[in-house]
Amino acid sequence: MDIISFIAGLVVGIVAVSIAVEFAWRKSFPEKTCKLTKNWNLNELRSPSIVAEKLEVAPPGEAKVVVATPTPLAKNARENPDAIHNFAFGLNKAYIFAGKIRDGQIAIVTGDEDIIKELKEKFYELWRKKEEIKSFIPSEGKVRIRGIVRAVFPYRDGYLMRVSYEKGVVGVLLKERMDVEGRRVEIEGEFTEYPFIKPSNITLLD
Repeated sequence: MDIISFIAGLVVGIVAVSIAVEFAWRKSFPEKTCKLTKNWNLNELRSPSIVAEKLEVAPPGEAKVVVATPTPLAKNARENPDAIHNFAFGLNKAYIFAGKIRDGQIAIVTGDEDIIKELKEKFYELWRKKEEIKSFIPSEGKVRIRGIVRAVFPYRDGYLMRVSYEKGVVGVLLKERMDVEGRRVEIEGEFTEYPFIKPSNITLLD
């Protein structure tokens, strides 16, 4: 049995708390390190990581986020349909939510090392799962590509960023150099002439 769901269910009532943290009764529930609260603050977490069905509050800028359903507040989050849980943790504190992460949601706050370890393992399981790449590649006009930056080098009066994606390679025209070799990016823009893209927005995905 999931001890976190069990305890949350007893205290909160019949609430759909399903976080898949298989703590499995390996120790007594740490009463002194767990409590219920509505006054949680994600910005209090050091090196925060977040898993959410649908994130309805702004995450800290440095947070790693995995969501099942993207929202404007989680623009740079990784998408994983298996992210059906709602929790957040830092170096020494975690929040386990009774539902979607939104203002006023009930959460269990804990500093228990074993629980944080379980949450961390679940987070990275979801984080590492390959995200389906969805690229929109027309022969001309608007374009959106997700891929990996293979190189950035001088080109004409600026720089060219070479990006590989699931169907090939494109060149992204830059005015200034970007040190992003090896990074996953999303490029939005338009073709000037295939395969060169004039970007309107470049987002780092990792």
